Amino acid sequence: MVNYLISDGSLLDCTGAETKKNASIFVKDERIAKVGSVAEVKSFADSRGGAYEVIDANGHTIMPGIVDCHVHPSYGDITSFEELDFYPGVEYRTLRGTLALKRVLRAGVTSIAAPGGIWNINVALRDAVNAGLIEGPRIAAGGHYLSTYNGIGSPWPSQLEHPKSSFSVLCNTRDEFIKQTRLEIKNGVDIVKVAGDGDSLTSSGQLQGSVSFDELKAVADVTHVCGKTCTIHGRSGRSSADAARAGFDWLVHASFMSDEDLEVVVKHGTPINPTLSLLANTLEWGPDFGMGDRILDGYKIELEAASNILTKAHQAGLMIMAGTDSGQGTVPYGEWHAREMEHLMTYLGMSSMEALRAGTYNAAFALGMQDEIGTLEEGKFADVLVVDGDPLADIQVLQDKTRLKVIMKGGAIVDTVTPLPQPTTYAWEKPMLYWHDARVGTQDFVRNHARNKPSWMQEHARAAE
Repeated sequence: MVNYLISDGSLLDCTGAETKKNASIFVKDERIAKVGSVAEVKSFADSRGGAYEVIDANGHTIMPGIVDCHVHPSYGDITSFEELDFYPGVEYRTLRGTLALKRVLRAGVTSIAAPGGIWNINVALRDAVNAGLIEGPRIAAGGHYLSTYNGIGSPWPSQLEHPKSSFSVLCNTRDEFIKQTRLEIKNGVDIVKVAGDGDSLTSSGQLQGSVSFDELKAVADVTHVCGKTCTIHGRSGRSSADAARAGFDWLVHASFMSDEDLEVVVKHGTPINPTLSLLANTLEWGPDFGMGDRILDGYKIELEAASNILTKAHQAGLMIMAGTDSGQGTVPYGEWHAREMEHLMTYLGMSSMEALRAGTYNAAFALGMQDEIGTLEEGKFADVLVVDGDPLADIQVLQDKTRLKVIMKGGAIVDTVTPLPQPTTYAWEKPMLYWHDARVGTQDFVRNHARNKPSWMQEHARAAE
């Protein structure tokens, strides 16, 4: 394996320390062997007697790879629940996920948590990356959501049988939650995820929660006995507070907490991943893609609520972790991972350093890897970005992939030059709609809007003139 001397840049190590000018890093095999001044690190590298390549970082920032704690590589940039649960099959979806990982990695994201997905694809992708079969970020893999009938994992009307291909498994008793938790762990997950309530996309239990404390406690106990971690899709205050009390390791969303709910979460010190990008991005350009008013109104209410309560959470000292919910239409793979940090500044009042920490060291907590990634320190994995610009001065530079001059994961430089394929989208990947408008062809519509009116309408129109 090639060793590297990343030389003479501005070191932003994301430990919270000030940027160090004229700094270098020596990368040996997968790890950071030395951090220090230009002369100090060069002397160290030379003393090791091996050949190395020099990466000139002069005028650039050296920082850790981004960590996104909320990516769904098995989803496929979905635009509907039908795509999520029905299309395509497991084989093609898995292969498609390999391209998603490449796109994420080329955005400077060297590690992800994948809390929840279709089939057991996240686990397969994790193992394939670790084995060197495919290229991608390091992954902490989650399996199915564990959902009640009243959670986001049960979007279909009750006259339909819950699909085996769904992203969720229905658990409506404590025993079912325990059994499915054990099965998910048997199947190799790192993270067990519960769907604690609904979503603006559904009408199921959005504000009140749908899983009892006893059920959550049972999931947490089994998960921890087996040495794994658990998280919850919990937008409601009750589900967030109950999950913290039950011993869940981290929360996703937590948008609608009350001050009393927040006190519980603060007491237990439970980290939160807000996933603001899904909300803010949808509100910004969702209307351009035909997003309905019901969802837009719901997201607006949620973003305002999240901004209020999660600002308080941050001020109270809770760990906030950056994660985008990527794999959906307004947060596609490889596009907006770094923007989550900007949203944390905009909506939660974080400083640029705090936001960068949220997208590196803090998010590494979700992978259980804060001792290995998230900061540039000796002995850690060499997950490194060389950036044209200063993210502390302008965090938006990380959203411009042309300014990521070097992306290194585990001491290996990522190929960002070879074009990625632009695959065909097959008809069977999308819902089988033949009509894409809520309106139908009534006589009034045809008279006023249709391009080619029936002849009798044309004659009627001429007569009216």
